[in-house]
Amino acid sequence: MRIVLPFLLIVATCLNLPVCGADAFGEWRTNPSRSRNTYNHVVVVRFEPHPKGEVFTWDQVDRNGRSTTSSTILYLDGQAREFEGFGCSGSQLSRRLDAQTVEILRTCGSGELTTLVRRLVADPKELVLEITERQNGRQFERRLVMERR
Repeated sequence: MRIVLPFLLIVATCLNLPVCGADAFGEWRTNPSRSRNTYNHVVVVRFEPHPKGEVFTWDQVDRNGRSTTSSTILYLDGQAREFEGFGCSGSQLSRRLDAQTVEILRTCGSGELTTLVRRLVADPKELVLEITERQNGRQFERRLVMERR
């Protein structure tokens, strides 16, 4: 009983507070007017609970109306796992940096590297994605302000 009661209190607290990352769950769309170095297409992301962490889904629609979707499990344990994505065959690791921040690091066999940092902010209707991409010796940095849909 000594162990069960504190555990139940922690679980109940995590279900109601952003400390456990639950406030990131849902669908988010880029606000281009508040973002920096956005993509040339519409970006919508989703974060959903998963028994082993979270499911991260990236949807994009280009100027010609072509839609592309990519989903991956974020284990949030800092261990690299095999990753296969659009133009990238390599590894991905994800970890929680603090109560409001998650980092995803993708390393492709070709040497390309993508770091995505998801940050909860004070406004519960906003989420910030900071993306750093290294390709062909060049680095690109983007800051996407996402709004809950």
